[in-house]
Formats: sequence, structure tokens, C-alpha cells
Amino acid sequence: MANEIPAQAQVVIIGGGVHGCSVAYHLAKEGWTDVVLLERKQLTSGTTWHAAGLVGRLRGDTLSTEFASYGTEIIEELERETGQTTGFRQTGSVTVARHPDRMRQLRRQVDYARLFNIEAYEIGFDEIQERYPLVSLDGIVGGTWIPSNGSINPVDLTNALAKGARGRGVKIFENTKVEEIIIEGGQVKGVRTDKREIRCEFVVNTSGMWARELGRRNNVEIPLHACAHYYLVTEAIPDLPKNLPVLRSYDDATYFKEDAGKLLVGFGHRIVVPYGENGIPEDFSFDSLPFVEEHVMDVMEEALERVPVLQTVGIRTFFNGPESFTHDGRATIGEAPHIKGYFILAGVNSTGIQCGAGAGRALAEWIINGRPMRDLSAVDPARMEPFQSGDLYLQQRAPETLALSYALHYPGQQRHTARNIRRTPLHHALKAQGAYFGEALGWERPAWYGPAGSEPTPDYSFGKTKNLEYSLAEQKAAREAVAIIDYSPMGKTEVEGTDAEAFLQRLCTNNMAIAPGRLVYTLMLNEQGGVESDMTVARMSPERFIVTSSTGRRRRDLNRMQSHIRPGEDVRVRDVTTASAALSIMGPKSRALLSELSGADLSNEAFPFNSGMMIRIGYAEMWIQRLSYSGELGYEIYMSPDVAEHVFETIMTLQSKYGIKLLGTDALNALRIDKGYLHWGTDMAYTESPHQLGVDFLCKTKKEIPFIGRDAYIARKSEAKGPYLYSIMLNDPEPLLFGREPVLHNGKVVGQITSASFSYSFGKATALGLLNFQNGPIDNAYVNATDFQVLVEGKAVSATVSKRGFYDPENKKVLS
Repeated sequence: MANEIPAQAQVVIIGGGVHGCSVAYHLAKEGWTDVVLLERKQLTSGTTWHAAGLVGRLRGDTLSTEFASYGTEIIEELERETGQTTGFRQTGSVTVARHPDRMRQLRRQVDYARLFNIEAYEIGFDEIQERYPLVSLDGIVGGTWIPSNGSINPVDLTNALAKGARGRGVKIFENTKVEEIIIEGGQVKGVRTDKREIRCEFVVNTSGMWARELGRRNNVEIPLHACAHYYLVTEAIPDLPKNLPVLRSYDDATYFKEDAGKLLVGFGHRIVVPYGENGIPEDFSFDSLPFVEEHVMDVMEEALERVPVLQTVGIRTFFNGPESFTHDGRATIGEAPHIKGYFILAGVNSTGIQCGAGAGRALAEWIINGRPMRDLSAVDPARMEPFQSGDLYLQQRAPETLALSYALHYPGQQRHTARNIRRTPLHHALKAQGAYFGEALGWERPAWYGPAGSEPTPDYSFGKTKNLEYSLAEQKAAREAVAIIDYSPMGKTEVEGTDAEAFLQRLCTNNMAIAPGRLVYTLMLNEQGGVESDMTVARMSPERFIVTSSTGRRRRDLNRMQSHIRPGEDVRVRDVTTASAALSIMGPKSRALLSELSGADLSNEAFPFNSGMMIRIGYAEMWIQRLSYSGELGYEIYMSPDVAEHVFETIMTLQSKYGIKLLGTDALNALRIDKGYLHWGTDMAYTESPHQLGVDFLCKTKKEIPFIGRDAYIARKSEAKGPYLYSIMLNDPEPLLFGREPVLHNGKVVGQITSASFSYSFGKATALGLLNFQNGPIDNAYVNATDFQVLVEGKAVSATVSKRGFYDPENKKVLS
């Protein structure tokens, strides 16, 4: 019978909100109609039904902007196909700023809109008042206008997606609870519901607030937690214009939307509490939470001042509904790391209606094609550590994500909750030296060092700060004397076995048939020729290698290597990150320093670049390898954690003699950008191929054992399609770059900044950027002779562009 749950399907989707219905619709649209969607209660009954329904095309990153833009583009087609209205109204949106720094941030957002051909403008007081007559301009310093924004009815949008899916053959069953996802041999085999079992190839967890708990049943980590989220709806307001734009006042933590002759007022909370600490109630359906006055009254008072008509109109509804927020403000979209066929779309941080259609399409594409068709690295389920899906961690971090949703987001700003989880053996010694710590995957890492004996306090701004002054001094030491950074959080993976070399030859682009005591920098590619990772590999013995990855790549690299071991292959792969502490020591005097400390012959002839050996400093024996991420002569030393402080103290006895300064991640970032060195996740990811990044010299295509992705890489290189990575320097020493700024060539947008800093060596902002030219890559002479600018807060700033890094392009310092 048509209404009977089938015993088998190709795909089972769990959750009937906007995401589940979007995945179903987009699968069916591509011909995948053997799809079942299961909803525990009724469609939209979790979070979707009470969403405010704001639609804003311009988001904070490329991926979510693409999702949100698609969400508005599909509406007309969806309504025409299904006959179901979505309630979409393109009224535009006005955003006002109370603080000068907020206005600077808004100008950068207007710049960012140029990358996507989204109309966005800075507007003055008269136009703000004209477009939103109800607003009070008291304390306002400026505003912006985006005409393509608006609002939509979340329930109608979801029903339209569901109707479109049904019309193409998808079966949707409400009041059906999934009790278990069946996994056999690391592969999805089906789901067990309260009515029957369904065998399937793919499962999609789009169960919203319940996604984390459902994932845990199969050891799938999904870092989200529900939090209380408020809005109110007024009584009817006489003569309220129906075409009133959405008004956002981030500094007041409020937004305002016309809603059938009333105003819906939403809050970006400063006081946030988690919901469902002991699990979401079993009978939750179209439910709301109690209104707690002290959670919103401070923001409510600011709303009354910003839109004074609220002072004279009654409140029809105070609403408090739970929404899911994540530890890092990013969704989780993709396949679970260890279970084939288990897909996730969850934790969208109150942007589900705006991004739901686009996110659902992206996940459907992945399922259909067996791989993501766009760069989803930022939302990859494998990006987080296991503890980041734990209750205690999320009950602290998720509320902070909501609290920060309307806050000013300064460059380098750090989270405050759930800190000091992972500390290196040198943490306390570095803290005593004035370290200000940033956090990455729970690791506390010095971002910069304040003056000795002072409490390091961050100075957040879009201009030049004390932090920058400290970073410049650290860069100076690296360029002229000696600088040292704690490398202990870097990912370290041991690959061991009689087949270890052949295994790494297959995974890595470079030639791994190196002698013990030698190192090689290499890439791992995917089957499409995109960069999965970059890493350094040291051969410790004939059958043992140590792979060093960035902190953020460690888990993904470990997963990838483990998943590629073939049956019968003598290869063992294990994480050894915490088995050793590490220091990177760089600068023109670093050789003299380490030679004096160790007594070893570290001359260029005896110890060339990409070499490693054992030495002794003080009483401790350690591995030293000659590498540099700074563009200077440099070394990395690895020692057992118990002797790390002893080694550090021994080194620092020579601080005055060699001008040693401790280095933070801010300064290291600037050094590597000057040099043109890449960082995975900012300058490259799954979608870029080595030839686009200037690292095709790492691809040894004639190796006896071909590397994964070789043929795809060769084909892509022959096509010569961009974008290509370039080094970029502003010609004006005053403006700062932070990433995402549009790059112009003769006035036309050709790409964007991927990573940026301010350079001690050049006294200007330097950056890397992906640029696209009609006729493929261009040579250095042409680049330097043409007219380039970077948009910075509405101004086109003249820039120099080069295919090579600006600092020591001949590598004389690194190889000296």
C-alpha cells in the first residue's frame, strides 16, 4: 500500500524540518526517488515551525553565502512546481550601527558582497529614516542597505520542499520514531523504527535538536546543543507598512520584521542558557519554553529605544523556543568519519531557514556523486575532536555561540568558555613569559606575548593595536636573531610496518623513498586531484615514518591514512601527538644557538635542509629536523614531555646572547604569508589542485607507485583552470587586511584574500589570495605591471601582486 512503510529504500532521511525536506527534494530532483523521510511527530514540529524566517543572502563566509543565495533563487521554481506558496517577501534589509567599529565591520561586509554580485550599500541617516521610518537614529553612526534580503514563512517553505519531494516519488512518514541506525562492518545497513525495520544504503541525520543524541547511539559525534532563544510579536500596529524592510541593530542585539500588520522583534541574547541538558523531552512537538524575564529585559529596553512605537503598543506573544547551536558557530554537513553511508546535516546556528535549501542541496550532491561537489571542509564532521561533542563542553560553548551571534567580531577574538582543556608541557613556562593564549581544538597556544611581568590583555580593533606591536617585535626577532614557538600541538602520526613506504607512496604526492634521517614536504590528494592535506614526513628508520600535520588537520589526516590501509598490508597508523613536546626555533642566529647548546655539527654541509638526527640539549636527548615555516633558517626539536621544561630553560639561558624572543601564532602567520607558504583550510582545501597553488613541484607523477589523484591532477593541470594563488601586498602602509577582502583588477573583481597579516619586513599588509583570470595564470612581469586593488572598508587600495612570495623568493635564507 502507498501509505505503508517500505522494508527497503536507497536513502532514509531522519527528521522532517526544513533540512530533511530539502535533502529529500534535491535527491528526488536528481532522480533519486527511492527515498524515505521519517519524522518522529509532524513536519516542522521541532525548531522549523517557530523560526523567525529571516532571509539574508550575505553571510559571514563563502559557503553559507552560497547556501543563502541559492535559498532565494530556488523559491520561484519551487512555488511554480508545487503550487505551494513560501511566503517569501523581498523587502530588503537595513542594518544600523551604534559604534564606529561596527560601521567598519559593516563596510567590510559591503565589500564582501562584491564577491557574489550581491547589491549592498552604505547609506546615510536620511536614507535609513526613509527606508525604515520607525527607527530612532539616536546614537546611530551609519547603516547599510541590502535590497535582496527579506523574509519567508518557514512552515510554508518546508511544506513546499516536502510537496516537491513527494511529487517526485519520495515517501514521507510522520509519527514514526527511529529507534536505531543499523551499522554492520562500518557501513549503514538500515534503520529500525517503532513500526518496522527499513534496510538502506544511506542514512541522513537531519533530526535537529535530537541529532546529537541519535548520533551518539553509533558513536557519531555531532557538536550541537539546544539553547533558549526569544522573540516577541506585538499587537497590530495601525498603518504599519507591509513592505517594511527587516531592520537589524546588532549593537542593540535586536532585529525587527513586519509580520501581518504586527512587528516581530527578535533578540541576539547576552544572557543565554542551554536547554535539554538531560535530553529533549520525548513528547516535544510544537512546544515553547517558559519566558524568563531577566534573560531578555536588557535587550528589550534597547529595542524600545531603537523602535519607539514599541513603547505604545501591546505585546501579543512572548516566545521562547529552543534552537541548536554549535561549539564553533558552523554547521555539521557531511559523512561521518568512520561510518560509510551515515550523513549529517545539523547545527546551523539559527540560520536553518536562510541556508536550509542550499545545505540540503549540497548534502544531496555528496550522496549522489560519492563526494562533495563544493568545498565543505569548514563544516566537515571530522573537523572536531571527540570531547567537543560532550555535554559539559557544549553546555558552555553553545550558549556562547548564541551570545556572540550579534556581537562585534574582531580579528583574532577568542572564546572565553571551555578553555584550558589541552595544555602543552610548556604551558606554564610560556604563561610566565607573558603569553596571551589563543585556542584551537582545545589546545591553548600563545597568540602573542605581552611585556614581561604584565598581564596580557587583548586590544581588539579593526585598526592597529598593541597586539600587533608585540607581533611585529616577534617577527623582527625571527628575521634578525632567534624566535621560538611551541609546536607541541602539531599533529604527529606514526606510520610503521614493512609496507609503510609503499603505503605512503600511494597516499602522498612526493617521493617517499627517502633515506632514514631525511624529510620531505608532501601533499595528499583526493581522487579528483584536490588537496586533502599538506604535511611533513620524516623517515626515522626503514619501517617507521612520522607524519607532521597542522593542529587542525591531525584528526582528518589520521582518519584518511587509517581508512586507506589495504587488507593484508603491513601498516600500522597511530596518533602520537602527545608523545612528544616540540619547539620550532628560527632565525639567522638559530644555527649558532643550537650548535652551542648541543655541540653538534649543524653546518649546512653536515646538516642540510630536510635532514633530521638525534642531538642532546642539557641532559635531554631529542630529535632535531631542519625545517622552517617562517622563511628563515629554522629547526624543529622533538623531546619527551617530561624534559620539555628543562630543555626550554636551558635554551633561555642564552636569551640575551642571541636575542631570543618567544613567538606567537600571529607572528608566525605573518612570516609564512610573507614567504608565500600555504595554510590548509584558508589558502587551499579539497577543491584546489596543486597547480593552482604553485606547489605542483611536490607532485612526482612518474613514481613507480602512483599517488591517489594523480591522473585527475594531470588532467586538471592540462586544463589550466583557475583560480590561482598569488601573493598580494598593499602599497599603502596604513590599511589592514584580515581575509575575505575582494581583489580588483582594473576595477573588476577577480578574487579574494584568503589569509592576511601585517608584515614587519615590508611595513605593510601582506596576504595570499585566489585570483581568477580569463586566460589562465599570468606571469610575474604582467602581474606587477597591471592595476590591482584590494577593497578595504569601501576604498580600493592599490596593491602589488606576485606569483611568488615577497620574502626571499630565491630561498637563500631557508637553505643557508
